[in-house]
Amino acid sequence: MLVDVLALLGAYGCVELAGIGAGGLGTALVILACLPLWVLLVRFLGLYDRDRHLIHNGTLDEVPRLALAVFIAGASIFIAAPPLTGVEFGRGDALGLMGFGLLLVTTLRSAARGLVRRWHEPERCLIVGSGAVAQLIARKLAGHPEYGVRLVGFVDVEADAEHDRSVRVRGADAYLQPVASNGSGSNGIPKHGSPRLGDHARFSEVCREFGVERVVIAFSSLGHEDLLEVVAASKALNLKLTVVPRLFEAMGHRVEVDHIEGMTLHGIRGASRTRSAMALKRTVDVVLAGMMLLVISPLLAAIALAVKLTSPGPVLFAQQRIGRDDRPFRMLKFRTMIADADSLKPQLAHLNEADGPMFKIADDPRLTAIGRRLRRMSLDELPQLWNVLRGEMSLVGPRPLVPNEDHHIIGRHRDRLRLAPGLTGPWQVLGRTAIPFQEMVKLDYLYVAEWSLWNDIKLMLRTVPVILLARGH
Repeated sequence: MLVDVLALLGAYGCVELAGIGAGGLGTALVILACLPLWVLLVRFLGLYDRDRHLIHNGTLDEVPRLALAVFIAGASIFIAAPPLTGVEFGRGDALGLMGFGLLLVTTLRSAARGLVRRWHEPERCLIVGSGAVAQLIARKLAGHPEYGVRLVGFVDVEADAEHDRSVRVRGADAYLQPVASNGSGSNGIPKHGSPRLGDHARFSEVCREFGVERVVIAFSSLGHEDLLEVVAASKALNLKLTVVPRLFEAMGHRVEVDHIEGMTLHGIRGASRTRSAMALKRTVDVVLAGMMLLVISPLLAAIALAVKLTSPGPVLFAQQRIGRDDRPFRMLKFRTMIADADSLKPQLAHLNEADGPMFKIADDPRLTAIGRRLRRMSLDELPQLWNVLRGEMSLVGPRPLVPNEDHHIIGRHRDRLRLAPGLTGPWQVLGRTAIPFQEMVKLDYLYVAEWSLWNDIKLMLRTVPVILLARGH
């Protein structure tokens, strides 16, 4: 609330400094009088409750509703201020308030969340469950400290009971597996290191003992009534509660919550890849890629010269990748390895750190000195802007795979090729090589299934800190 108030005041200050409004004491008093109404409006739009209920409360996800809030505020003051107060609030005042307001409220909210995460201890989280989905949630939480969540452990049925139940349901639900099958020892400690703190009978006791603040129910082996007891106990303890839905791999963001006589349903919206939407995506690709190539051409020349002077071999590396609708193309990159790098793969196979068909070595000995720096900043990817202009790639899209990797993608996941592969995408923003191959495929599938231009914009904006903080590989 504080930063929202500061944002509106700051927006008015920017309007005054820019000299685009009528200004004056009367206008300033109108803005001050509207501050409580501004806070009520933002609260009415649900923008003060998200942080409590969500684990990933990114500011970019709020932008559409924040834009609606500043539009309503600016339009309302423009319409209502003259007849109610006698103060002239001009068109320049209103437009300036909207533009600067959206910029400042987004920036300040993001900064405030960063300060909160820095000043406060991570939120203590307990997972109810111990199977594959529980392990997946634990790994995702551990891999993203920006969520501000720390896993304290797991609670589930007793080990023997869980084993008996998993044997009965193994054919029906592959996610319900005994803890031991996930690599934990006899002491019930899962393979990623967080302990199993007990069975569901000790749920409330465990929550109090470890100061749990959030509970995540992740496909537990508990029976239906036992799970309802866990939910009731969480509410009684005033804990934040998150539930992993059964079809989470197909739901994504495009979900509408529905209710039928007390039963909650999820409506999954269909694809929005209309002909006009795809034309707009292509237009954005061509315009932005063309502008970027023009602006960074001196940088491209400098990198090309550095690659040529520091190691023998060509400046560019062209590799066959599988594109939209299974069409192969040659993807361009600045060469970052020695010239005969591919021939050394068999000798380095024992160092491969990636799962599945991918080949990745964190400290790859084939990298040149300049290549290591280029990869860290993702500068080696810049020649792919030419692939974007040619229509073989997009600025945002699924990860472009080599044929050997593509052969391992079957079934519905091949729908990831309904869009052109991207220079960036969910795989790069969320961790690149830290994401297992099969999970990367699922992320790409969801990206294509729920594609929207706004999602592309968010991914491009989230790529910027990845590049600036040198998180590339």
